[in-house]
Amino acid sequence: MNRKLLFLIIMAFFIGTFFSGCTTHNAVMTFQKEVVEMEHPGIDYLKAIVVYDSWSGNTGLIADEIARVLHCPSIKVDNVGEYAMADYDLIVVGSPVHGGMPTDEIENFLSSLETIHASAVFVTYGAPLFGSFTANRCLDFMEEELQGTSLGRFKCNGFHKILLTYPRHPDEEDKSEAALFAASLLERVPYDALQEKHLPKQ
Repeated sequence: MNRKLLFLIIMAFFIGTFFSGCTTHNAVMTFQKEVVEMEHPGIDYLKAIVVYDSWSGNTGLIADEIARVLHCPSIKVDNVGEYAMADYDLIVVGSPVHGGMPTDEIENFLSSLETIHASAVFVTYGAPLFGSFTANRCLDFMEEELQGTSLGRFKCNGFHKILLTYPRHPDEEDKSEAALFAASLLERVPYDALQEKHLPKQ
């Protein structure tokens, strides 16, 4: 076997491996808190907000789906100054992954937070192979900035405009997983504290 043929076989293997992940669903959710075993007073007592950054619309799609389930606003980080974060019981923060980190705008937002009752994080990523690992690194950083208040984390694929990977993502299955993630967050919020905060005093 000559060197040229061997080189072509090796290149074909790596290219096939590189793009093989682009045909599968890689949405993953994990939780830092167990389900709270108590009677929930209802979603009306939860004041939640979703804050996100999105370069190509991928993260925005997931943010809107999470906000739909939580019955709360979904706002781009550029507009966060219009809201008082300390007023919210649950802050869900989302970002595209850029070199294993969130965007600068999300990083600045996280570092500005002072009072955090409960939180959650999510990211979208477009790089195959190592993309899942860089997404985890990004999520780790975001949770660390949220000072141990994170209830859970979610990641899924998004179309990468440069690599052209994961076309049509986030798709309906990704959004369905995001909705399940949001619903699962509701089971982990410490509603006893919210009742004391929001219910009318007797």
